Amino acid sequence: MGLGYFGKFHAKHYAAHPDADLVAVVDADPARAAKLAAEYGAEPLTDYHQLAGKVDVVSIAVPTSAHFQVARDLLKAGLHVLVEKPITDTVEHAEELIACAKAKNLVLQVGHIERFSAAFRALSDKIKRPVYFESYRISPFKPRATDVDVVLDLMIHDIDIILGLAGSKVISVSAVGAPVLNPTEDLANARIEFANGAVANVTASRISGKTERRIRIFQPDCYVVCDFNESRIVRFNRKGNPETEGLAAIEMETWDIPKEDSLYNEITEFLDCVCGKRVPTVDGMVGREALRVASMITDNLRAHRRRIESELVE
Repeated sequence: MGLGYFGKFHAKHYAAHPDADLVAVVDADPARAAKLAAEYGAEPLTDYHQLAGKVDVVSIAVPTSAHFQVARDLLKAGLHVLVEKPITDTVEHAEELIACAKAKNLVLQVGHIERFSAAFRALSDKIKRPVYFESYRISPFKPRATDVDVVLDLMIHDIDIILGLAGSKVISVSAVGAPVLNPTEDLANARIEFANGAVANVTASRISGKTERRIRIFQPDCYVVCDFNESRIVRFNRKGNPETEGLAAIEMETWDIPKEDSLYNEITEFLDCVCGKRVPTVDGMVGREALRVASMITDNLRAHRRRIESELVE
């Protein structure tokens, strides 16, 4: 459901997946639906309500503002749902979807794709007691996802990654951001504090001159850098006494992680969950928590903007 930039990739993977048959593709644009349906041998539809009774599962890749209504309707129709990130546009809507899926005994999975990358799996094996995170996710301007700010568009990926590694609840945030080309914020920086004392500094921009997806993590006697674009991890370990041994006390290790198709991994897990073989890595509750923290950041940065604007007026 939704055949924009990312929805087309969902359709491609279902069509090729050995455990699924692509029955239908849905888009409000009849020509777009017809073109993709012809390519993959599916039925073109323009009304997602027609999916009821035709399919068992659905991927929802419509704009974020429509996630709630579409996901709620399809869950109520008895379909298992994989909804692209963020789960919805409000925490209250996310909780309603979670309750609906539970009442119907259906799978609700959220498309936080970085959780399914080979780089994240390798990184999570190397993180034990993180105390500080520093992440950068920047990209050139693209005329899509403009219905949400950069926090829900890009930063939420790193919010979810950090939540998956920190092992603690977020207790406070402070943030700044600014709109540049869109009505909503195009760049943002947030400081996130956790109950266990860990801290994260997270930066996202969708108006950069380059693409970068990198996270640095500090833990006792260890410093880890993961480049998600290059699928490479570098770890520095203290093996001796730097005061007496200098750089010889620091051991550097590098891993080049074989790249995998993260969306294929995500869809495969979704299908396995529907068949009862496992439970979702990113279920509705995980998606809700990422959205809760993202909403805290958005509220904080907009309050900061209002303070600045009021001072300028004075």
